[in-house]
Order: sequence, then C-alpha cells, then structure tokens
Amino acid sequence: MDAFGSSPLNEPLLAGTDDDSDGDEEFRDAHSSASSIVSSVSKQQPPQQQLFSNLSTPAAAAAHHDSATSYYGTASKLATGSLFPNTQGLVDTIPSTDEKPCLIFSDNDIYCAIAHICLLEKEVYNMVNNNNIIWNNGGDVDDHELPLHPKLFSVVHACKPLINHEDAGMRILKKLSKGSANNTEIPVLLHENNILRETSELERNRNGLPGLLLPRFIEESIGAKHILSGSDGTGVTSYNMNLFIQRHATLPNLFNSLLTSPSPTRRIELSTKLLALLKVINSDLQLFSSGPYLCGDQFTLADIYICPVIERIVVVLSTYRNFWIPPSLTHLIHWYEVMCGRPAVRVATADRTEESMRTYCYEKESRNEYLLEVYECYALHEEEQFQQLNDDVGRAGVNVYRELSEEVEDRERMAICERGKSSCEQCVIS
Repeated sequence: MDAFGSSPLNEPLLAGTDDDSDGDEEFRDAHSSASSIVSSVSKQQPPQQQLFSNLSTPAAAAAHHDSATSYYGTASKLATGSLFPNTQGLVDTIPSTDEKPCLIFSDNDIYCAIAHICLLEKEVYNMVNNNNIIWNNGGDVDDHELPLHPKLFSVVHACKPLINHEDAGMRILKKLSKGSANNTEIPVLLHENNILRETSELERNRNGLPGLLLPRFIEESIGAKHILSGSDGTGVTSYNMNLFIQRHATLPNLFNSLLTSPSPTRRIELSTKLLALLKVINSDLQLFSSGPYLCGDQFTLADIYICPVIERIVVVLSTYRNFWIPPSLTHLIHWYEVMCGRPAVRVATADRTEESMRTYCYEKESRNEYLLEVYECYALHEEEQFQQLNDDVGRAGVNVYRELSEEVEDRERMAICERGKSSCEQCVIS
C-alpha cells in the first residue's frame, strides 16, 4: 500500500495516456494547479455554546399532520432512539421519534450531508423567526448563534464500515431492517415513527436518479415550507431549481467514478466529462444577475445538492487525482465561497465533534484531513481490504487500514536497509 499522498496518487493524470485535449487550457488547469478556491471548512469549529435554549418551534408544530404509514413502514418504539453518554457508554435511550425527526447519518457521506444541510437550514430559519433576526436568505447568521443541539431535529451517527461491531446507529439501522444487514443504507429519517429512506445507491447509479427523496420530504414536512424551493409564490423558482438539479444530476457519480476508476485512460474520459459539467454549472450561475446562487438570490435545493460534491472535488480529487477546479470558472469559485459562509454549511462541514470521533473508524479531526482519510482506500482501489480489516478488528477511533499500511511501509524500508546498509541514509545518520 502507498503512503498518504504518495507518488502513484499524485502523478499527473495525463501521464502515460493518450490525451487529445492538449489545446484545452482549462483541461490542463484542472490537472496542473490549484484555483483560487481555498476551502475554509476545515477552519470552522462546531458551536461551543448553546444559545436560544428556550426556542419554540411553531413552524414544526404547524407542519405536524395526522400520521400515515410510509413505504418502508413504521418504526417500533424499541427500534428508535438517539445517542446519549452514560456510565455504560453510548446507549439508545429515547424510545420514540414523535417529538422531532431523527436523522441517522454519516458525517462523511455525500447524500447524508445533503439531508443534514437541509435540516440545518430549517433550524437556522426557525431560529431567526423566533428571535427577530433579519433572515436575508439565511446567509448572515453567525456560527455562535446556532444551537449546539438542534431544536427542530436530532441526529444519530452510524459507521457502516463497523457494521459487524454495531455502534448505536448501526444497531438502530439493523432493528429498522428487522435484523438484516442488507438494508442498512444511510441516510434514514425517522419522522412520526415512520421510516423514510433515501434512494438507494443501486437505483441512483442504474437509473440516474439524483437522490433527493429525503431533502424534498424535509422541505415539505419539517419546519417552515418552501424556504429551500423558492418562496416567490409563482412557482418559477421551483421550476428553475428542478431544472438545475436535473442538469447537474450526474455530478456525484462523476466524482465517485473518477476517484475509483483504476484505468488511467478511463480517468481521462471521466475528468473531461467532469470538467464539462463544472463549466455548465459555472454558466448556470451567470443566468440570474441577482446571484450568487443558481436561482439568483434564492438559495434552493439545487445549491445544496452540488455543495458536498464540490467540497470533495476541492479537497479529495485535488489530492488523489490532481484534478482542480480551473481558475477561469470564476462564478463557480465565488458560489463555493458563498456556500462555505452559510451557517448551515459551516456546521455540516466543521471539524469533527466528539461524537464523531468516538463513532467512526477514522483518526483525523480536521475536516479536510478526515475526508482524505475516508476516501484513501477508494483512491487506492483497496476498499475491500479496508472493509475486511474493519470486519475483523475494526473499532471506533482507530483506522486499522492506515495502521496496516504504515506497518507495510516500515517493513519495506527495513528490507531496503538490510540490502544496502552502507548506502542507507538513515543508517549512516544513526
């Protein structure tokens, strides 16, 4: 296995392949140098204090309706819960989700991030309405004004690589799936005891679906309505939003394919397609002069849908595939900077919380380093080895895959030393 950021990952993507794009300066920019984008998410800390502790939720109460059964049925009282520390560790203590929705998610997954940001945006809106703060489309609320524990919803972290070891989130997912480990995809939303699942990865890949079942449900059923799909009253913003979502629907799959493809030639094709789509998004951001969002001054699900993917392009693809967003895509760069400044996005992309550190089988705390750690095995095409190691000896807070990689590297260095001690720089120094 190669070390973090080792040469096989950092070789220029164009090396050793047939490239017919030499005349495309933007294509070369995407593989040679960083744009002016500087991701600020790793600098953001989770809110340190809980303000507005007496927040009421009239919007949530107004959205409450008679209970109906979802396609996936209802959750028994024994199957639902949230995470709280006690002397026994982390246990499921809340027996029902009647009071507020509960999102079972992973803080390193794209589709979980989309649903989480939607809920956080509703939380910001709810907080603003209850405290007479100027809304301004949700962009001017400081981090410290967001409650440490949301009033509108709760979350439970679930680490899928540790499925055999069952953290509290995975225990809940297995209970919801009646003990089966085959239906434990996340995110899952528990609302009024109903089980609401996102479009499966298989369906998204096979049918090209965008995977927005939960965000659309959140928009219609949790908190104030229509704050993420256009509040102009004409339906035009909602129409534009849906059009942009449709136009950009392949972005998550392009990111995953470019990261995981073992073929250099195939990666050239994928990077060309990704660059073309980024150009489309850049052009779409110029359509409405009122900006800075896709629908002008209206922040919508179309922006939330692509935000987690752009973050991963900036952080992950630039490291593992030498793919950068070209500096010429100025509107996209400005949009991303604006998105990183939104309170909901800052919270969703902040450095890891204590709960995250004690749930997932990773060690890095800063956001950018965490994402690189999560995606390393996919970039090296060793996800099966990663999962096998975690099935056997995985545990929260420890990256056993990285530990093994470091052991292999140490053995290789020792072997080199044994073959030529006289010329080994480390031995000469010692």
